[in-house]
Amino acid sequence: MPRGVGTSFSLFGIPVRVMSSFWIIAVLFGLSGATGAESPAKGVAFALVWAAIVFVSIVLHELGHALTALAFGAKPAITLHAMGGLTHYQAGRMSRAESWLVSFAGPAVGLMVGIAVYLATHRQPLGREADEVVRSILWVNIGWSLINLLPVVPFDGGHMMAAALGPRRATLTAVISASVGVAVAVAGFFYFASPWIALLFGSAAVNAMRQVGRLRSYDVDRKAGLDAELVKIRAAVIEGKANEVLAASERIMSRARTPAIKNDAVLALAWAHATLGRAVSARELLEKLERDAPVDAYLLAAVEDALGSPEAARARLEAARQQGLKDPEAMKLLIDLYARDGQLSRAVEVAIDEIESLGRDAARAVLDAAMVQGAYHSAADLAACLVAKYGEPSDAVEHARASALAEQTRPPR
Repeated sequence: MPRGVGTSFSLFGIPVRVMSSFWIIAVLFGLSGATGAESPAKGVAFALVWAAIVFVSIVLHELGHALTALAFGAKPAITLHAMGGLTHYQAGRMSRAESWLVSFAGPAVGLMVGIAVYLATHRQPLGREADEVVRSILWVNIGWSLINLLPVVPFDGGHMMAAALGPRRATLTAVISASVGVAVAVAGFFYFASPWIALLFGSAAVNAMRQVGRLRSYDVDRKAGLDAELVKIRAAVIEGKANEVLAASERIMSRARTPAIKNDAVLALAWAHATLGRAVSARELLEKLERDAPVDAYLLAAVEDALGSPEAARARLEAARQQGLKDPEAMKLLIDLYARDGQLSRAVEVAIDEIESLGRDAARAVLDAAMVQGAYHSAADLAACLVAKYGEPSDAVEHARASALAEQTRPPR
């Protein structure tokens, strides 16, 4: 997610954040398009109008994504940044067809807006300035939407292609992205004389080529059984078997070609060292993480906790949770961190929010702990959630008991 200074607001219950870099780039592009203006004042006015058109158009585009994702049960948020807009949400529970529709919804809105403006104005007599405004609206909404539908990741067309081909054809998706990206970048630079299109699609092509390499490396690691070994190591971390993790993770580190697998092995090894009291070695290992490769949020938080920084571990897991992490072990660790800090009510809130990924047994363990600690109001809320989701009679009994105890302990008015 882009970081920096920005302003925030909400549309239809969806958080929207506009970074200051968005306005800077939008105005600069507007000024570059106003070089033929009759006066500096009119050039600035055109730039401001252009920035407003871009802002409204991108917000509508991203709302297309966000509202469709919301309809499929996701919790989207929108960010406008220097390179355009981004709607982020967790798509793990969506079908491939739903993911395709979410990706298509943004350009579809842009095309509908552009077509509506064209139909409303193409037979109307327009002055020069009004004509420039209409042309700008049509370019941003129709022109860019069509470009955005090209099958190149990370553009919408690329995400639509990825959803259509599926995860098993991820290498094919990356190869197509690289090929089309190179072609569009060359055409953008030499035919359309647009360095901006060349830069956007050229960088996308480079990233796609790197993705091809990563996927091939992962295929080698998978055939060597390293991903399966890593699953066992993670289970050993969860069970607290530091010596077992120590040997296995060193073996994976020496053999792994995939940065993500190597990072997870580094984290597991750092956790083992931290757990065995070797904090200096653990911190040295953290410096070996490949920064551009993904890391396992649970393992990283487990390392921070083992190094005596539970607050950092909590912050790490909360940030990952806000970005859609649904890892049950990570949620169990987050709940445990809150409970150890005496924030049992907050632990129960997390259990309620994440009950689907936690499962009944883990949520019930949180409920039992809340009852033992006398957090009856929180326990009653969690028990009600369990009853609504699983309908078990024992949960209903516990809900009744927690509610009665909560009422008994309620302060007199």
